[in-house]
Amino acid sequence: MNDTGRKVLMIIATIAVIALVVAMVVIYRDNNPLESNMFPKCGFYVMTGYKCPGCGGQRAVHYLLNGEFKESFKQNPLFHIGWLYIITVMILKSPLMFPKHTRLLYALTGLHACIIWLVGIIAFWILRNVL
Repeated sequence: MNDTGRKVLMIIATIAVIALVVAMVVIYRDNNPLESNMFPKCGFYVMTGYKCPGCGGQRAVHYLLNGEFKESFKQNPLFHIGWLYIITVMILKSPLMFPKHTRLLYALTGLHACIIWLVGIIAFWILRNVL
C-alpha cells in the first residue's frame, strides 16, 4: 500500500473512532445504566455478589456526562483516578509536548507505577466490599 492509501485509511479510521466515541457519549448521557437493559451487567457481581474494581463505572460515566460529579465519584472513585491518569500520560506522550518530561513519564508508566496501580486496584477491590 502506498503512502496515499495509508493516509486515506488513517483518515477513515480516525473518523470511525470519533463517530464511535460520539455515539457512546450520547448513549451514556441519555441512558442511565440503572434503568436500562441495554448495558451489560457485571458478571463477577452477578455470580458472587461482590463488586469488582470496575463496578459502577458505567453509572459513573452517565453521571459525569450529565454534570453530576459528586454522584459520579460516589459510583466509582477509581474510574476518575484512572481517566485522569490516562489523560495525563497521553498529554505527556503527545508529540506536541515540549520539552519531553521523560522522568515524569517514566515515573507514571514504569515498573514501580504498575506495581502501585496493581496494589491500589486490589486494595480498592477489597475495601469496597468490606466497608
